Amino acid sequence: MSVIKQTLTVPDFWTTDLTTSSVIVASRIEPLNAPLSPNEQIERPYALGMMEIVPALDSKFTTKSELSIFMLIYNPKTDPMNKPDVTVEYNFYQKPAGAAEKFFNKTSPQVLNATTLPAAFDMSLGHQLQTGQAVPLGSFTPGDYRLEIKVTDKLAMKTVTRDVNFTVTAG
Repeated sequence: MSVIKQTLTVPDFWTTDLTTSSVIVASRIEPLNAPLSPNEQIERPYALGMMEIVPALDSKFTTKSELSIFMLIYNPKTDPMNKPDVTVEYNFYQKPAGAAEKFFNKTSPQVLNATTLPAAFDMSLGHQLQTGQAVPLGSFTPGDYRLEIKVTDKLAMKTVTRDVNFTVTAG
């Protein structure tokens, strides 16, 4: 028998500050036919609603694969209809060996607001604001990269940034 002792930092989600979950790097995201029962959820913690996230085992991908990420956004300010106004930007930076990182590419920003969310979406009912992106890596040359995810709450005028480091190898 052995014991592993490791310090964890658990964010305080009981505040009103804009924050996010950890960024989950997924090997794939699969649709579910129906949400899981509470007992099934215990055995499959990455099943959320009508999808199941299969976390990637490491942060190395080939040029023939996709980088898929997922995260939840907590505590955005809402409008009178209980809808947020959040923009999520995905910026990629290349990290050449022995040189400073440089901007590589970006995807179109995701807008999560009354216009883009389902009409029934209502933060006061416990609906979760989620975001994610699947980016084909065919245009990435082998090497190290950093994905900067910038979440901006336009109603609260606050921004949170998360980073994901990953490596692309020849496919």
